[in-house]
Amino acid sequence: MEIICLANSYKHQGRCIAGIDRESGQWFRPISELEDGRIPLDNNCIQTGEISILDILSIPIDSERKSGHEIENIGYKNLPWAIIGKAEVANLLQFCEGDLLYPDYGKSIPYEYLKSQAPVRTLQLIEVKSFCCLKNSRGKWRGIIADAQYDFADFDLSITDPIILEKLDREEEINPHCLICLSLGQPWQPDANLPLSCYRLIAGVVELLPEIQLIATEMERLSWSREQGKEYLKEKFGKVSRYQLTENEAKQFLDFLRSGGKI
Repeated sequence: MEIICLANSYKHQGRCIAGIDRESGQWFRPISELEDGRIPLDNNCIQTGEISILDILSIPIDSERKSGHEIENIGYKNLPWAIIGKAEVANLLQFCEGDLLYPDYGKSIPYEYLKSQAPVRTLQLIEVKSFCCLKNSRGKWRGIIADAQYDFADFDLSITDPIILEKLDREEEINPHCLICLSLGQPWQPDANLPLSCYRLIAGVVELLPEIQLIATEMERLSWSREQGKEYLKEKFGKVSRYQLTENEAKQFLDFLRSGGKI
């Protein structure tokens, strides 16, 4: 099985790796034989510390072994995993969804409901243009998706992406325009008076160049159509999407638009 890695997140004392099949668009979450399915850090066949988001992974799966209410869960054989390539952000846009899973619920979904509907999907990819992070009273980083289309600005979500957490601890800014892999955590009951629920987690973040959204704003100001933008990208850079641009190319395109966009 080959997937584009979209999450290599903390899970208890191990990792949770998940991604999308490049051909079918189907999500997969390889799980170990441990009760919670986490990938242990001491498995020499899986170099968890070397796997990054957007890596294309070749994983020896055990299709007979599935576990839990999550439709994405699938067992893996104790054989080496391989990184065989790198995906482009532009290739992921087709997998982004405009609505959150289970929109009738907020930051958590009752476990009884998920069990009654099992197997259910618990992973999705969304494009976010207003993402921000803050520390709660316990000193834990939380993420807020403030885009109006998701109607989720009142909820703060746990971040389990190690790379983003390290950047936040170094006081580095996170670009508000990004792709986010949302996952449902395992059933948890934070309070005896609350039902057992699966909480939404920010499991993976792909930061996008800030110029990408600024280019869209400038194109709108100049009344450029998408076709005009694509034509310019093709002629100038040999590319069909602004998501394919390097940082230098994106800056060139933005400067060109800001100067009036006249060839």
